[in-house]
Amino acid sequence: MKISFNWLKERVGVECGAIELADMLPRLGIGAESIESLGPAFTGVVTAEVLAKDKHPNADRLSLCQVSDGSRTYSVVCGAPNVAAGQKVPFARVGAVLPGGKLSKAKIRGVESEGMICSCKELSLEGDASGIMVLDPATKAGQDFAALLGGSDTILDVEITANRPDLLSHLGLARELSICLGLPLKERTEPAFKEDDSLSSFPVDIPSPGACPRYVGRLIEGVSVGESPDWLKTKLKAVGLRPINDVADITNYILLDSGQPLHAFDADLIEGGRIVVRFARAGEKLLALDGKEYPLTPECLVIADAVKPVAIAGVMGGEATAVTARTRRVFLESANFTPVTVRRGSQLLRLRSDASYRFERGTDVSAAEWASRSAASLIASLCGGSVRVSPALDVYPGRREPSPIRVTADRINSILGSEFPRDEVHRAIEAVSAQIRVEGDVLTALAPTWRSDLATSSDLAEEVARILGYDRIPSTVPSSALRPIEELRSLAVARKAGSRLAALGLHESLTYDFISEKSVSLLEVPEERWVRLANPLTEDWTVLRPSLIPGLLQSLRRNVERQAESVRLFESGKVYLRDASGVRERPHLAGILYGPLVPAHWRASKEKTGIFEAKTILADLLSGVPGLEWTTEGGNGGFAGENLLLPGSRVFIRNASGVLARLGTLHPKLARAWEVDREQPAVFELDLELLAEASSGPKVFQPPSPFPSSWRDLSVVIRDSVPYADLEAAIRGLRIAELDSVELVDLYAGKGVADGHRSLSLRFVFQLPDRTLKDAEVSAAADKILAELGKKFGAELRK
Repeated sequence: MKISFNWLKERVGVECGAIELADMLPRLGIGAESIESLGPAFTGVVTAEVLAKDKHPNADRLSLCQVSDGSRTYSVVCGAPNVAAGQKVPFARVGAVLPGGKLSKAKIRGVESEGMICSCKELSLEGDASGIMVLDPATKAGQDFAALLGGSDTILDVEITANRPDLLSHLGLARELSICLGLPLKERTEPAFKEDDSLSSFPVDIPSPGACPRYVGRLIEGVSVGESPDWLKTKLKAVGLRPINDVADITNYILLDSGQPLHAFDADLIEGGRIVVRFARAGEKLLALDGKEYPLTPECLVIADAVKPVAIAGVMGGEATAVTARTRRVFLESANFTPVTVRRGSQLLRLRSDASYRFERGTDVSAAEWASRSAASLIASLCGGSVRVSPALDVYPGRREPSPIRVTADRINSILGSEFPRDEVHRAIEAVSAQIRVEGDVLTALAPTWRSDLATSSDLAEEVARILGYDRIPSTVPSSALRPIEELRSLAVARKAGSRLAALGLHESLTYDFISEKSVSLLEVPEERWVRLANPLTEDWTVLRPSLIPGLLQSLRRNVERQAESVRLFESGKVYLRDASGVRERPHLAGILYGPLVPAHWRASKEKTGIFEAKTILADLLSGVPGLEWTTEGGNGGFAGENLLLPGSRVFIRNASGVLARLGTLHPKLARAWEVDREQPAVFELDLELLAEASSGPKVFQPPSPFPSSWRDLSVVIRDSVPYADLEAAIRGLRIAELDSVELVDLYAGKGVADGHRSLSLRFVFQLPDRTLKDAEVSAAADKILAELGKKFGAELRK
């Protein structure tokens, strides 16, 4: 934001220079990004009076003038057609520096000229360049013309943080300097004009008071719209605004001076003689003041008359009701719109303005009436001779009392780590408060309406530090003893498991905790178990995820869309489900495997990843966890999504605490929904909290046997309906001391095997820790296993 140093000095008693002030601003939390010096592009030009005008003796189109600067008279040759005796003019004496160079004495058509009567063009000023500048007849001769124009100025480009919208004006910055630097704040001139009680403002209707807490309207008649006076144009141009006309310039001046945006409508163009602050209707459009037509949506707040929108509330007015030279009646708007409403409309239309910049951050609701009076006073004095101003119509549905903040000096010092005296703390808080009350050690403060950022004791502590000085807070080393942070067991397990999965060739995925209602519905999670977001960021992020699988499927789809053939992903994070006790939040880890087992290569296997690789990965992760049971039966336990896995491929790993993990082939319906059905993805999911509990017991070291092992491979034919997990459970149930491990090494169905049956090749490893087994012992143990499988499942040795 650009700040005029001259303008600022009209509001606060600044005694230092602009550069010194810029150096102080960072202490107040205000950054000075740049400093620019402005001023006339000339020196040595004074005001003077043309005493006489005679014809040049040697030229028909030149005049020989006698010009006085109040101390002496100069003979000057002038070619301007409008020069005349008695005029007050800007006069450049010999030695003056002009935009075109330094002026020296010269002979023009044989007559010596001792200076130059200047035009606007010769001084690089705006105005009529067809002749010399003619000044006010009351102008005193001999004055420095640059000083008369306002002299030089310095423009500070300052950076205002989003939480301090009260600083987005000259008054706001002046108020801050007064508080923090102890500078005297100059009182504002009370607007002086007489309201005409016989004149009524337009009625104002606010159907959505939540979007417009206050609207001040005022009707002004008898206006003559024209060019603004020089002082007003100079102020606006100094901070980068282009003067338009006196009414528009006055509204911009009030905006920059006080921070309150205003808008002026041509009252004769407001149909129905009424104002409605409402949301736009579908299909409505508005031709704005920037010359562009904007399609409006029901999310855009507009100012409308009885028929149509006439302005985008808080952003920009419409061309149809713009103030022009033909305007005779003005309806003046000074309103307060909520930041979220203006921001939404501005973003939807991609339209920004000085007004929306302030409304989006929040304006002072109490400033609306004062700004209306100030603008009306200036319009009455600058825009015509017989102006009538109506009393203000103040519609104020959003009136709210500020919440008191209770604090003590000890609390402030505790927050800051300071030792400021109680009286200084109270004075600092009083400086930023609208009202304070002290009862013993407790100070109760009410924040002023323009300080929406003051709500807690910490906010007041920050103000105390800024006012009393950060340099007065001692630098100390914290005295509290450092305590080791105990890592959650589930986080340690997640970190260890993630490292292992990465070593196995899986890539970690990181997705949001939010998913769409459609995704949760596809998992067939009962709606009463959903954890919905009260304020979702988008329509696709409305529910907290009950499983990590949807996020992994989304990542898989993105990879498949980019022609990735082999994808192996995992993710760890929290999942959320609602039950009778409330929202249950648990740490999970999940993975997904898709495509060829190894990348395509002329010597590579064509085998696809699937459930068996997922089982191998899970077995690796769960190695060393005691008491696990692998089964194809039973429920999902705490896992969401009954239909996630394809029936017949589901495997559950449980212990005494419940279902620890699950794995299987993704159901084809879900694969189609996420557009990853070109292959059959395999998925697995673990409950890290249960895994941490199962892994938390003491670890018993079992040394490897020093004696050799023996093994037997048995191929048994068994019905398709018998799961391998049941076979392994039956074998373990025999509790054969010599049996060290059993593993499925091959599966076959086809020629030589009866229909409805399959051949399982099992490898048995036998070993004892204290001696070498005899071949007869190994054979006896193998026969016992084969007999048990035949008895329980009708298994036969394949021949």
